Amino acid sequence: MNSNQNKLLNRMKRLVYEGKRRFEDREDRNYFEDLLEINISPSQAWEHILSLNPHMYFPDLKPLYNRSNNTLTFKKLINGICVYIKLQLEITNELEEVVCLSFHRDYKRSEEYEMLCV
Repeated sequence: MNSNQNKLLNRMKRLVYEGKRRFEDREDRNYFEDLLEINISPSQAWEHILSLNPHMYFPDLKPLYNRSNNTLTFKKLINGICVYIKLQLEITNELEEVVCLSFHRDYKRSEEYEMLCV
């Protein structure tokens, strides 16, 4: 994680703390079901997001999918499950909000990346 990404993470955490946050409604995933699989509630998910640090950062495997420089991805061990977390800073009409695009079991794990889940 470079210094700009670290600043973005800190900015995102401030917004999450202020309640300027939401889960993205996706056609291909149900975030509530994903959280149930990890055995946490939405409020607990936001607490885990507040605890993210640069050591949990993981390079985005789909950078072309979202060309924004306002997106960060992480892997974190929660309840014995390696979880993939993708956050985006959205700015609309000068209002900032953190959007959680992904918070689910990491299905694309490999031995090479296994040690990255902390």
